[in-house]
Amino acid sequence: MARVMRTTGALLATGALAIGTLTGCQLFVAKAPQRTPTAIEACATGHTWELDTEAFTPVAQASMKERGLGVTVAVSGSQRLTWDEEFRMTFDTDLTFTGTVDGSDPVITQTYTAKGTSTGLAYFSGTVAIPRDWNEDLAVRTETTQDGAPVDPAFTWVPLWIDDMVGLKTTCSAEQLQLEARQGHLVWTFNRVG
Repeated sequence: MARVMRTTGALLATGALAIGTLTGCQLFVAKAPQRTPTAIEACATGHTWELDTEAFTPVAQASMKERGLGVTVAVSGSQRLTWDEEFRMTFDTDLTFTGTVDGSDPVITQTYTAKGTSTGLAYFSGTVAIPRDWNEDLAVRTETTQDGAPVDPAFTWVPLWIDDMVGLKTTCSAEQLQLEARQGHLVWTFNRVG
């Protein structure tokens, strides 16, 4: 019986020593592993980009011609893309597309304006950015004139803005970002501004 009590006493003393020792120690917490961004992620995200409307004008023109529309297109205004490190994209848009019907006499001009904000996420799969959870708050307006007088619309604008849910092929350099619709031939070129 004395032997059992000595063993029990030794175990209790060891337990008390262990508890006393642990209460003075800080528990170590493992840090979550850091994810290293891919080269395309590091280049494209964390920056602000401005649409190059001069470069986009011939792209818009070709897109209209591909659909059989004889229209000469001019693009003006601005579109700013902010793409943060959490993959959130924000487009601040104030663009005007002006189309003049080829060979019209008197001249028929149709303008399409888009103004507002579009937001969403775009995660990468290789070099393809896949848009998700997209929200648009854009005010759009179409106005057609013939020799300055209002007339009925002469044609329907093809989509000339980023709205590609199957992904955007992305190329990036320190100064320039290109997004290309995988379902069409539109390429948007943005210059880095921040």
